[in-house]
Amino acid sequence: VVSNTKKVTKIVRDLKKIPEFKNGNGKIRYKDYINNPKEDGYRGYHLIGKFFNSDGEKRNIEIQLRTRLQHDWATTLEIVDLFTGQALKSNQGKKDWKIFFKSVSEQFAVMESIHMFDALNDIDKKKKYYGELSKNFYSNDKAIIACLLAQDQAKKLDVVTRLEAYANSLKIIDSRLEEKFVDGYALLEVDTLNTTIHSTLFDVNKSSEAERSYSEAEKKATEQDGLVVALVSTTAVGGIKEAYPNYFADSTDFIRHLLLIIEAPIPRPKRNFLSALFGFR
Repeated sequence: VVSNTKKVTKIVRDLKKIPEFKNGNGKIRYKDYINNPKEDGYRGYHLIGKFFNSDGEKRNIEIQLRTRLQHDWATTLEIVDLFTGQALKSNQGKKDWKIFFKSVSEQFAVMESIHMFDALNDIDKKKKYYGELSKNFYSNDKAIIACLLAQDQAKKLDVVTRLEAYANSLKIIDSRLEEKFVDGYALLEVDTLNTTIHSTLFDVNKSSEAERSYSEAEKKATEQDGLVVALVSTTAVGGIKEAYPNYFADSTDFIRHLLLIIEAPIPRPKRNFLSALFGFR
């Protein structure tokens, strides 16, 4: 994970010189998801090479290179999958969340097109990003539509409140698991209005009890505004921490850049063409 796309390009150029990344025909196996993002909005650069393991056997190894913003996006998508039981990472999940993540990815690409964006302070980031959107208002309808879509979906899904709740929940579970690891499940009840979190741990052999408690909590959530419930695997929490330690250390990076998008002063069309375009109700 590096600070900007320029550094990704340099590292890719250096890695491509290594013989292990070339096949028998001298060709390099790679996937450029920065210039050609995945359908869901994922961006990054993947290189596949063959390397010997400790037993002298050749194994395919894929190295994934991402900027910090691209990594924040991927981290957040995994967190939402964990808490909502979706599979957005496999391009499966609710339409609203799919549109949100794809639109945010497109806006992050706009930000990263700005020279030295990662090195700017928050005030200058805002000025440069809004200036870029203003410049694109008539020349790049796609960027403007993506911004409006991200704004609408962030509001509809209450994304900022949810992400803050998810981050705090993960930290609480993590601290409890550090005291005594439980191989099983964690039931989370997050009151986003009163900013309280209640967690219950269940051993793996008490899955029926965990499911029953989760069903009761879900019923309660339908009757109480601002209550978010989730039943997550403690192993999955450990995996998230191992793969994305930055989320536990500082979960504000994605939210901070998302707020730039949410607060962007884009003139809204007189009629809701976004609803008509995507069939929203």
